[in-house]
Amino acid sequence: MDKARISEFTKGYSIETTLRDAARVDNYGDYLPKGTQVFVAHIPGTTPPEAVALAKRIKNEGMDPVPHIVARRTQNLSTLEDLVKQMVNEAGVEQILLVAGDIPKSEGELDNTLQILDSGIIEKYGIKKIRVAGHPEGHVAASAEELRNAIARKNAYAKEHGVTMALTTQFTFDAKPIFEWENAIVADGNELPYYVGLPGLATLKTLIKFAMDCGVGESLKTVTRHASNMTKLLAVTTPDDQLIDLAKHVENKPDTLLRGIHFFPFGGMKRTAEWANKIVAGEFELVKDGKEIKVS
Repeated sequence: MDKARISEFTKGYSIETTLRDAARVDNYGDYLPKGTQVFVAHIPGTTPPEAVALAKRIKNEGMDPVPHIVARRTQNLSTLEDLVKQMVNEAGVEQILLVAGDIPKSEGELDNTLQILDSGIIEKYGIKKIRVAGHPEGHVAASAEELRNAIARKNAYAKEHGVTMALTTQFTFDAKPIFEWENAIVADGNELPYYVGLPGLATLKTLIKFAMDCGVGESLKTVTRHASNMTKLLAVTTPDDQLIDLAKHVENKPDTLLRGIHFFPFGGMKRTAEWANKIVAGEFELVKDGKEIKVS
């Protein structure tokens, strides 16, 4: 595998942040290339004013804020409109990520992202770039058929409204489920490009915890095979093999809908960004027969 191809594929990565991350970061521009898409996660306990303030800060520090809007944590269409209006007018948001949410029961009147799209609120405030969730390993609160129907309806919405829409997948520990999922959704008629969620630099213990909380499926076995003792559980891991396999996929499949990667740093935003930036800059070597990455 050519190093340059891995660097090029990693270039333009996006990354997620939270209020907790923000408290540990003096300036996002110190760690991320200018214009990086920084997704503002709507985790439990985050209020709309806090999310708007963080998106505004990210914008002021030279990044492109992409706030999460979680249907099942949104009380009603009125509160949704207030949030979208503030994100656009106060934080200069031009792109959003719509997700249903991984809680089994809605906190308000909304249950899924299609209700948000059908409301007309997104187009009312001029948002023309939308990310939606992709679930290669399923969703804890939706059946496989429901997920297939949702992708079909989102394709139809994108065509009808002329918006730029893309899928961002939940994180996995193995590229194989990603490729199988791509084949399946393309066979169903999907034309939306997608970005693969990768775990950032975190300990195996942290990754396993988040994977179980988020419903990551078969690929969890890949990481648990390496968790045979406490020393390995506490070691910081890097998503080398997934990144290499994804770059190979793009090289070998010119018609793929795969466009790039999105990092879920799990509290390790700084070290994940530093690692990714070295990959982009070519400051790494391929070792162990090209299956692992060693940064300089």
